[in-house]
Amino acid sequence: MARRLTFWSGLGVGLLWVGTSWAEPSPADRATARSLAGEGYQALQAKDYATASDRFSRADALVHAPTLMIDWARSLVGLGKLVEAQERYEQIVREGVEPKAPKSWQRALADAGSELAQLKPRLAWVTISVSGRNDAQVTIDGAPVPSAAIGVRRAVNPGSLQVTAQAEGFLSQTKTATLSEGGEESVSFDLEPDPDAQKAAPVKVPPPPPPAPVESHQPTLMYVAFGVSAAGFIVGGITGGLALSKRSDLIGVCNSERDCESTQASTISDYRTFGTISGVGFAVGVAGAGTGLALWLLNRGAKDETAAHGAFVRPYVGLGNVGAMGRF
Repeated sequence: MARRLTFWSGLGVGLLWVGTSWAEPSPADRATARSLAGEGYQALQAKDYATASDRFSRADALVHAPTLMIDWARSLVGLGKLVEAQERYEQIVREGVEPKAPKSWQRALADAGSELAQLKPRLAWVTISVSGRNDAQVTIDGAPVPSAAIGVRRAVNPGSLQVTAQAEGFLSQTKTATLSEGGEESVSFDLEPDPDAQKAAPVKVPPPPPPAPVESHQPTLMYVAFGVSAAGFIVGGITGGLALSKRSDLIGVCNSERDCESTQASTISDYRTFGTISGVGFAVGVAGAGTGLALWLLNRGAKDETAAHGAFVRPYVGLGNVGAMGRF
């Protein structure tokens, strides 16, 4: 009964002292902190460490005091969370108390130093190493481990630990390590490629090669072709006109084709000759024009094909026809 009275007396003085050494908490915060601290102390006495840790952590968040933190640390020790408890003890020692602080604060600081010295040898240590991948993700009981802590001793709570290492494209591995208080273990992983991930990896298709440059044709041939075409049309036109003239002469003197065969043989021969030459001239003109057009399109298409990334137009000249073919 005397110990419980001492606790409540120390708690009251400690929470009142907070107003002069820390940011001024509101009266509601102090009242709530006292209530939480009372519940936490009762839970700690009943060894209900989970409830005690919750209440003391809440109370300290409202009114920061070493008397709350040390009982919070003791609750964490009861839960087996030695690493977390060490940090609370270290914080009390690191922050210290003012010389004029209440005796309960002075006692909390002294107890923190003493209990911290007893706690440190109880910490467990594990060294995790991973080979096969430098960017592996490691977790201990689901909590991520920083990459800076891989390959070196890491403080952990005693007990059974689930250590997992995984990396993209590799098989995940999980190992169990059981550490006693003050014990030390090493956990090593040698990651192996995941065959399913390799099968599912998309095949990278190289980009298509650039279109081959189209051979440029000399413009001289184009000019020659157009020249031949012009000459053909000229010859065809002149001889066509002569043929029509001979035809007019024959129409005027011939009553029938049989009569003209004997009397106008020379005129008929000239008519047929001029007609044939005219047809050949026009044929040469058309062929020359088609060839010239084809060469012009080919010279122009050399640039158009490159700009169109594979699209092309190619003219063709056939017997009695001229055209173009292409791909778009």
